[in-house]
Amino acid sequence: MRKFFFLCFFLLTTGLILNAQTNFKKNALTAAIVVSDEAKALHFYRDILGMQEAEGFVIDSVFAKNLGLSKGKSFKVALLNFSDTPESSQLKIVSFTEALKQEAAPVYDAVQEQFGLQYLTLQVHSLDPIMARAKKEGVQPQAATPLKLDDHVYLVLLRDPDGTFVEVIGDYSG
Repeated sequence: MRKFFFLCFFLLTTGLILNAQTNFKKNALTAAIVVSDEAKALHFYRDILGMQEAEGFVIDSVFAKNLGLSKGKSFKVALLNFSDTPESSQLKIVSFTEALKQEAAPVYDAVQEQFGLQYLTLQVHSLDPIMARAKKEGVQPQAATPLKLDDHVYLVLLRDPDGTFVEVIGDYSG
């Protein structure tokens, strides 16, 4: 009994110490992607990848100027959740007006051709529904993907409507 008590105490204190060693909250990262066409991007991330749309918001020009992200140009943010839990990580789909589309940089063919965020990696339980929806919508995997990583674990590389690489890793029966 005494050994059991000390084992429980050790595990509890070790867990508390490990949790206290970071300042980051659970699901600390939320990424944002600036898109040329919000409807096409939402279709890809929601309807093909299976993310869940949450309530979005608009950043007006005054707040945008004070924020420093868009040189004072207002923009819309659509939020997508990875799951239906309150602590779900999110992806922000950021869109501007038609006039701003000409200011966008070209789409590159490979990640080394531009600095900054180049692709997303999503971990899923199963690639099967994603692959079925991608095939139905005519979204082709890149190069020779899906590639086998482990027993039933595969990696598929897709591109969203604006050319952003999206790497999806999960079990696959295909």
